[in-house]
Amino acid sequence: MGFSFLSNMRDYLKLHVLVLLLSFTGILGKLIEATTLAVVFYRTLVAAVALFLILYIRKVNLKISLSDLGKLLFVGFILGLHWLCFFGSAKLSTVAISLVTFSTTSFFTSLLEPILGKKKIDFREIMLGLLAVAGVAVMFSFEVQYLSGILLGLLGAFLCAAFTIFNSKLTHRFDSQLISFYELSAAFLVCLVVYLAFYEKQDLIMSQQDWVWLLVLALVCTVIPHAQMIKIMKKISVFTVNLSLNLEPVYGVVLAYFIFGDSERMSKQFYLGGALVLLSVFLQPLFLNRKSVATI
Repeated sequence: MGFSFLSNMRDYLKLHVLVLLLSFTGILGKLIEATTLAVVFYRTLVAAVALFLILYIRKVNLKISLSDLGKLLFVGFILGLHWLCFFGSAKLSTVAISLVTFSTTSFFTSLLEPILGKKKIDFREIMLGLLAVAGVAVMFSFEVQYLSGILLGLLGAFLCAAFTIFNSKLTHRFDSQLISFYELSAAFLVCLVVYLAFYEKQDLIMSQQDWVWLLVLALVCTVIPHAQMIKIMKKISVFTVNLSLNLEPVYGVVLAYFIFGDSERMSKQFYLGGALVLLSVFLQPLFLNRKSVATI
């Protein structure tokens, strides 16, 4: 039992280290002055190429059935749309807003998982998700000037919840880096289609400084967290993963304030709402432990 406890603690610690890495994504997206499409376009391209090289060095067979390829590409399409919404929200508003709207992912997960994952409704999860949503509502009831960024961020959170649920069904079947390779390739294809349909050549231009931040974003904040998160979902529930991701805005808001200064300063109500979001994260392990005791 002691070994199992220590193993679980290592998994949770690893999860939160990954969340800390992910908290830099919004900041890096803001530091890159290029368009939202350029950020996601090159991020997915560089990450997919890096993963291909890793798989080649590891001599992992890339061949999978057409059925499985379709599933991986579908999940990757959702991922690409999520990132476009996430970075678009930061460009339209602030890093803080894009990160905190992302916190509603746990609420959308509690609603979608019983439908998409064929899981029984857990009212504890719904209550925790609603607490996070209440926090977001408090924060943004006083930040109406950022309505477009808020709505885009909420759409991104919904897509993230769907992505995580679909992805959890694939984690036990394939190598985590193989999954990441196909999904990131699909996310790149989404950006390519959007570019060909709606954008001009100059919209993909990036400065040298942009490329430095982009490489950090693609390699450190994409390749590593994405593949490792897939591994973690073999041991930790989808809802727990997504609820832990609520800490991403907490880390990100603090980091953004120190990096961008007063442009990221928000109202007192914003931070009150953030406290409610944080409370939902800390209550979740208590509910999980009670549930475990009840089933013993």
